[in-house]
Amino acid sequence: MRTDGGVDASVGALDPMRDEVTLRTRVVASACAASVAAVVTNPLDVIKTQIQANHAALARINRLNLAPYSAKSCPTTCPTTGSATYMCAPECALPTKTLDAARTLARREGARGFWRGTGGALFVALPAVGIYLPCYDYALRWLIESGGVGENAAPALAGAASRTLAVSACAPLELARTRVLATRRGSNGVYGQSGGRAFVGALRESAGGRGGGMLAGARNAWTGVGPTLARDVPYSAMYWYAVEQFRSILGGDVAGHRRERTTRELAGINFVSGCAAGAAVAALTTPLDVVKTRVQIRDIAPVDFASSTETVPGVSRRGIVGELAHIAHTGGVDALFAGWGPRAARAAPTGAIVLVAYEVVKTM
Repeated sequence: MRTDGGVDASVGALDPMRDEVTLRTRVVASACAASVAAVVTNPLDVIKTQIQANHAALARINRLNLAPYSAKSCPTTCPTTGSATYMCAPECALPTKTLDAARTLARREGARGFWRGTGGALFVALPAVGIYLPCYDYALRWLIESGGVGENAAPALAGAASRTLAVSACAPLELARTRVLATRRGSNGVYGQSGGRAFVGALRESAGGRGGGMLAGARNAWTGVGPTLARDVPYSAMYWYAVEQFRSILGGDVAGHRRERTTRELAGINFVSGCAAGAAVAALTTPLDVVKTRVQIRDIAPVDFASSTETVPGVSRRGIVGELAHIAHTGGVDALFAGWGPRAARAAPTGAIVLVAYEVVKTM
């Protein structure tokens, strides 16, 4: 943290934190960082989720032995080309590549489509990051000061613990947001509204589920929390471990000695560390992100294909490992790592923005 001379005595949070950095300051800092990151990177999140939903839809169509774009599987609102194979019109395609998905989204919804669910992203990011980053700071400080954990292991443990708390608290919000990003239902009025109100509609529908009272509603609202934890806990552990290693390397720290750095140097080190750690870990954990998306959208039609909903009532609950095996069996490596490019591209600036903004605002 900053010394009285206006320079930073450490690159990151491994040094004991100043008592004057209050919880309120940490929450405000994390909220600012989360808001900026959510708006800037939303298009990449939309594309990533669309790709994963399209892979899931194609797998359903294949299980029904339907030609992916035949007249039988075309939505009723989707015209055919009139060819002998009854191919649907181009706007009905289910792209599984990043550029194809971006072009299709732009053709269907225009530039506005790339910011679909931004209101939901803010709904999720503000409480999630507001819990996550301050808890990481406090957990890291406690682990270091207790002396029971080494400096190399402390960031991983603190990251895993703080992420577990944040995911558990915000799971219903993440479920609603994923459903809005995965299907046009959230932007064309099926939920009754558009924009942030579509997110509220998705949240209400998720909690309502298929009936069964308050207990069933609560259970429905936390759909996918297991896969989300399976994705985010190891992600957070690896991310913070990598961040602290990058900080140390880029800062030139040697044998327990950390030289003083200016605020600009600190921002640069945090920016590069957040980019590198975020992109690498996000790409590595993509299969778990695919499982999370599929679990959270399997009770709704991820696209407007009537045939894709035929298997929904009988969807089997395979568990995380079973779901990974099923995806690998039906779609191979491409399906397992669906959307890894936009996911990594989103995680890089997100990690950088959050890390830099949090550390800078926290010292103001």
